[in-house]
Amino acid sequence: MAELHNHLVQPYAGITDVQRVGLGVEACAERVARFGYISKQLMLVHAGKMTSVANWEFKAAVGQQLWESALHWGIWRERIGQLRAHEHLIESHAEGPLYDLFQELLRSQNDAEYAVGLYTVILPAYQQALQRYRAETNPLVDQPTVRAVGHVLLDLDAHLAFGQSVLAAIEPADRPELAGWQAHLAAYLEAAGGIDGTQPVRPTYTLPAPRSDGEFRIPPSFARDDRFMTSLPKINPWNEDAIPDHLLSKMWVRAQEMTAAELCASVLFEWEGLPYEGCVDLARHCWDEARHSLFGQAALEAEGIPLTTLPSWVGYAKHTLPAPPQKRYSHLAIATEGGVMAYPGGKRGEWEWCKDLAQHPLMTTYQDFDWADEVTHVRYGREWLVRFFCKGDRQRANALADETVAERTAYYAQFRVSEPNN
Repeated sequence: MAELHNHLVQPYAGITDVQRVGLGVEACAERVARFGYISKQLMLVHAGKMTSVANWEFKAAVGQQLWESALHWGIWRERIGQLRAHEHLIESHAEGPLYDLFQELLRSQNDAEYAVGLYTVILPAYQQALQRYRAETNPLVDQPTVRAVGHVLLDLDAHLAFGQSVLAAIEPADRPELAGWQAHLAAYLEAAGGIDGTQPVRPTYTLPAPRSDGEFRIPPSFARDDRFMTSLPKINPWNEDAIPDHLLSKMWVRAQEMTAAELCASVLFEWEGLPYEGCVDLARHCWDEARHSLFGQAALEAEGIPLTTLPSWVGYAKHTLPAPPQKRYSHLAIATEGGVMAYPGGKRGEWEWCKDLAQHPLMTTYQDFDWADEVTHVRYGREWLVRFFCKGDRQRANALADETVAERTAYYAQFRVSEPNN
């Protein structure tokens, strides 16, 4: 019979340095609260900036990082309740130096400034603060937090690795104004005592003048970089008469879903009083729509058609952004996505068409997951528009969505070509 040499098995479940004194519960809770606030603010700032980020690749990554920041907020929110504290401790930072730091980041004036702020100032400091926490706390008594730190660091490592590609794309890289902006944000970070509050604090009277001078407003347009030809009316480059063109048409339509991601981001940023669970759902909705757009891009490029050679539809901004955030969301989650659930046709019909008629394996996979995501999005609409915002009044929610359809029709009427008189 095989037996264990008991003394050779790692003690303490493989956890080392268990006799380190470490941090007390109160100190752990205070740092976790700051991590929670940082994650929430990263989510909100990404949501506020996504529409104005012009570079296509950077915009898509903002959608992903927005959602993952929302998940991180949830991790810290849950953990703080296990440390004899309350999530209100996270919100205690809603006024003060950390708040000021993210208000400055919101005022980044272009993609380069936003990338510098994220990837040379805030995220490296957040990464270092997490590593410092892991090095200082007792890894046995505080193992749940240590585990959370490890998971968040995995995402931050990926965010920073992507960020290096954005920073490397800045031309010229040594522009003095970018160095000044980096120093500006670093000063505001110092005034907060760093991400975790453990670093020397810079007196606020020595800070450079803030850029923030009032409430931040999302610009009334969806930005695209100069590789793209933008279009306000949604003009599909292909008709749907023959299967090959119809297939390309579906790919192009998927690629235009970045506008839906931008809409979700704007709603998340502006919807005051939305509970944590709603924020996470809208963050996920945003990332799903960005992914769907990348489905279309990848499918087109597999056919040898670069996305930048086709019109990029940005009209969603013009007919949705003027509306309040809840009404804006009703156009997407109820009027649009709720309307494509009916079968025959709808999302299931698109998947069947790609599988059975077009017989295109890659697009079949894309449509399969697009369909699955859209079912989830309809559920988001029911939860946050019908049950939460409209207090369960489905008719009110549907009326809100119907208004947006009428407003969209009226907006696009201006682009119709009048028929000549006979």
